[in-house]
Amino acid sequence: MSDPICNSSDFEICRARHPARLILPTLLCCLLPLLLEAAESPNALSKLQDVRRIVFLGDSITYAGQYVEFIEAYYAGRFPEQRLEFLNLGLPSETVSGLSEEGHAGGQFPRPDLHERLGRVLEKTKPDLVIACYGMNDGIYLPFSEERFRKYQDGIKRLRERVTAAGAKIIHVTPPTFDEVKGGHPGYSNALDRYSDWLLAQRVAGWDVVDLHGPMNRYFAEHRQRDPNFFLAGDGVHCNETGHWIIAKQILLYFGAKDLANIDDPQAMLAIHLNGPQLLKLIQQWQRMMKDAWLTEVGHQRPGMNKGLPLAEATTKAAEIETQIRQLAVPFHGKQSQWEGFERCDFEVNGRPAIVVVPKQALPGKPWAWRGEFFGAFANADVALLGKGFHLAYLGVPNLFGSPEAVAQWNGFYQELTTRYDLAKKVALIGLSRGGLYCYNWAAANPDKVACIYADAAVCDFKSWPGGRLKNLGKGNGNTAEWQNLLKAYKFQSDAEAIAYDKNPIDNLKPLADARVPLLHVYGDADNDVPWDENTGVLAERYRKLGGSITLIPKSGVGHHPHGLQDPTPIVEFILQHGIAKP
Repeated sequence: MSDPICNSSDFEICRARHPARLILPTLLCCLLPLLLEAAESPNALSKLQDVRRIVFLGDSITYAGQYVEFIEAYYAGRFPEQRLEFLNLGLPSETVSGLSEEGHAGGQFPRPDLHERLGRVLEKTKPDLVIACYGMNDGIYLPFSEERFRKYQDGIKRLRERVTAAGAKIIHVTPPTFDEVKGGHPGYSNALDRYSDWLLAQRVAGWDVVDLHGPMNRYFAEHRQRDPNFFLAGDGVHCNETGHWIIAKQILLYFGAKDLANIDDPQAMLAIHLNGPQLLKLIQQWQRMMKDAWLTEVGHQRPGMNKGLPLAEATTKAAEIETQIRQLAVPFHGKQSQWEGFERCDFEVNGRPAIVVVPKQALPGKPWAWRGEFFGAFANADVALLGKGFHLAYLGVPNLFGSPEAVAQWNGFYQELTTRYDLAKKVALIGLSRGGLYCYNWAAANPDKVACIYADAAVCDFKSWPGGRLKNLGKGNGNTAEWQNLLKAYKFQSDAEAIAYDKNPIDNLKPLADARVPLLHVYGDADNDVPWDENTGVLAERYRKLGGSITLIPKSGVGHHPHGLQDPTPIVEFILQHGIAKP
């Protein structure tokens, strides 16, 4: 037999398994699978970009289905805009090798052979992707033999050929761990090691192979060493919840779900989404009904299986559950409504009203634009960005004028959207009028979190507005009531204290210039409320002196209103250029 590629990333484990190897070949043995995996580690969406239906094939471990349910729960919570159909057609006792031990199931029936039903599975389900996990039953629980190994290899190759001929892609999963202490059958664990090594070696030929066997072996060995009574399968074969989570995690990591790297149990995975536990319960209902319906529809030679509902009836019931899943899986909780043809979610963060509008198809990385104030006003650029795949967000903190309290409230909102809901770590800020105070003051405190700023007739110095002529601080109209509100928001004890304040946007640009945050300002040159030269003009001059980049779009003869541009294309293109994280 040719020397297989080791599926372990641990040098000592590899050398122990293959003691005759020289050190350099051993290192290559360990590193090659990792290098191959690193070279093809796409993000979680691109790997499934053209996939709408995934069919899982395997034995009783797959039929039990917990790992399939965990995978679907992750995707339903993480990518609700890309709802995939996960069909579990695992069949207990099944092999891909066509082998069956004498007296299997007490002599009641031989092990079913996948190839007896595979044509019907592919014809009826028409999958885009097949994920196949075989091997546990294929050596029929006997010590390794070349003859049985060839049967397994031939069966896997036939499976691959038939799936490919049907126009689908296939991902192979190495077999789970067999526990000889719990399951008996001395030497069988080694047989599965060999099966796994051979599958991993096919990566060199371009096969997609998820290494489950290696990570599960290591997890099992580490925990068994600490606790001699530890097990992943009470009978040595059938995984418990932890075992199913290991399977799900390895498949999800292969798809690029990097956020799961340090998550060791399914409950922590479910906590990523606000409605994670409820989502899993609905997905379990859907899965457990549909897998029996599909197995009955396709047909098989395994006695003792549940008789599923007729597929048409099951599909109707599944659609009702699907609606509930969709309602829970929307990326934001709270009251659901429509805004400009998009799904709007109203909720609270730290007692403050929040709005998030969800695009019909989010861009990879979930970029977003954050309105500083006046949600829905002069919103043609906002609507265009939603159409391009941006989320739109707003936090209601009126009458705070970008004060330290407003910045603190914004910090909480940012944390909520980027951790619980996984929006992009850098945001495009939109500051209309006094919204400029919010955007610039938060940005100066968090320059590493800002992709770009679009400001429109923006207040960049509160001495200009609401101060202005009323306080002899500028040439604008000013506003006495708003000046009093501003003093209260900033906790100033007097006008003099406010006038001496040195953290207005025009005073605090260095953090943004150092972070190279690009700016776009649209303004009317006849604005008597927020005079452009006292605000945008001063800011632009100072920002450029600091080495910052700012684009100005003046509107001749236009006052404070209307905001924006009749054709928002320059604004949208600016945010698209700078507001999307570069790969």
